Amino acid sequence: MKRLLLLAALVLVAGLVFAGGPAEEQTTEYSIFLGYPKEDYPVDGTIFGDWLEEQTGVTIDWEFIVGDLEQKVGLIAASGDYPDAIDPRNETQTLMAAGALIPLDDLIQSNAPNIVDLYGSLIDMIRYPADGHIYWFPQQMPYGTEYRNPNPGHGTYVQAAVLESWNYQIPEDLDSMADLLIDYADAHPEYEGNPTYAWSGCYDTWRWFSISNIPHILSGHPNDGSVNVDWVDGKWVASNYWGTLEEHDSYQILNRIFQAGYFDTEAFVTNYDGYLAKLSTGSVLAMYDQDWQFDQAQQLLLEQDDGRWYVALPVMLPGYPATIMNPPGPQVSEGIGISTSCDDPEGLMDYFNFLADRETLLRRMWGRPGIDYIIGDDGVFTRDQEMIERWRNIDWRNQTYGADYWSNFLRIDSASVLWDGLNNADPGFQPSIYRLSRRDNENAMLDALGIDYFAELFPPADLSRSTYFPAWTITIPPDSVEGITGGRVEDVRRRNIPLLIMAGPGQYENVWRNYMAELAEIPAADIAANLAFYQTEIDRRVEAAGGY
Repeated sequence: MKRLLLLAALVLVAGLVFAGGPAEEQTTEYSIFLGYPKEDYPVDGTIFGDWLEEQTGVTIDWEFIVGDLEQKVGLIAASGDYPDAIDPRNETQTLMAAGALIPLDDLIQSNAPNIVDLYGSLIDMIRYPADGHIYWFPQQMPYGTEYRNPNPGHGTYVQAAVLESWNYQIPEDLDSMADLLIDYADAHPEYEGNPTYAWSGCYDTWRWFSISNIPHILSGHPNDGSVNVDWVDGKWVASNYWGTLEEHDSYQILNRIFQAGYFDTEAFVTNYDGYLAKLSTGSVLAMYDQDWQFDQAQQLLLEQDDGRWYVALPVMLPGYPATIMNPPGPQVSEGIGISTSCDDPEGLMDYFNFLADRETLLRRMWGRPGIDYIIGDDGVFTRDQEMIERWRNIDWRNQTYGADYWSNFLRIDSASVLWDGLNNADPGFQPSIYRLSRRDNENAMLDALGIDYFAELFPPADLSRSTYFPAWTITIPPDSVEGITGGRVEDVRRRNIPLLIMAGPGQYENVWRNYMAELAEIPAADIAANLAFYQTEIDRRVEAAGGY
């Protein structure tokens, strides 16, 4: 669906006579659907977008997700008339089943040397297991072998004011933390007219991981999603964490908070916006979550500067190590692909190749040299305070500079160190500007904790996991036995977790037994098949990355 747009107006008639016809500059337009909610692309363009158009002669007709992603992608797949490029996120299998995406292997080799350089030896990890072809480019991929991540990314979050009241002493485990939270809530039953909640979370659609993944993460695992993955006898081995002692103990601790009257039961019925709104009131003391999910509320609380913003702590279930830092990992099961409706896949691949050019990557991530960042004599990038403040402004960053519209594909993992061996892909992770980029209240917290960056509270990420990580990107065909079984387990858990947390006095064990009985109704052979699917794909990824 490429369209040619006439950019040049007709010149004077006399000029046309001598020139032999009008001089035309043609710009190629491609249509792209992204399964991410974003504001409409500015009519007047953006700084990065205008530069990109000048360099490539390409404009983009953007469409972003509004409403339900599964329904929207289903409609796109059924139509047979696709945008030139599509990123359906976790609905990629729907497009594959419809035959909507073309293999990219030959185009990558002939038209995309920058992409080959960007992915390096990891390119084999993005091959579709069924036929070995490449059909999409992931949202992000690690680059090189050196990684620096000053942010934990997820963890047990507690309000700064609460941590201060504990004299910055980190609780030994989740069990003891629950007691401390209850004591604090007893002493502060409300905040600015809102009742205090010791714990909350989000249970809305796929975002329910802030509650459902607690047994997985707080038993010392990085975010693999639906399964634990542990190093056993010389290989990465997948196992289920539902129905385990870890799950039993996790929700029993939250049940104790409920029994004390301080668990936010509205978490089970409110939507994502409601969750952010609740956090923004400053009345929620703690929760487990990933930082990107509640960042909008976090930034508001940081700006208000009244101690209600959140600090990630390495607080686990009793007896488990805080080894939850995520290693860089390719999100290989989803990404942007070129559709069968694209009239000019070669031209679109040329465009993608330009996006993977090193100069373009720096423009996307860091901005304009001398204007948005400074290159030192030693080659290290930094920013002055004016640059930092400008990039901290979300409206300016997203709508004025505008690289955010291209941020969901052909991107380097933020923790990766670039080809120069000096600079992080993400400016926010750059050691030379990390503390400069923090607000005064954040730096005061770092000083009080005696650390330079928040990830110092956690053991470093296990980089050997990058050969398979993360397991949540393993996509099981939804109509397969394995996929149906995973859905059944999720349905049972989604029904029973609220019942466990809100169990009445003395009723927790009864509710747990009922939950286990429901799980037992799912055939053991089907559960084993579901787990075997994960294991097979983990082994395939490790093999593609060089083997054990």
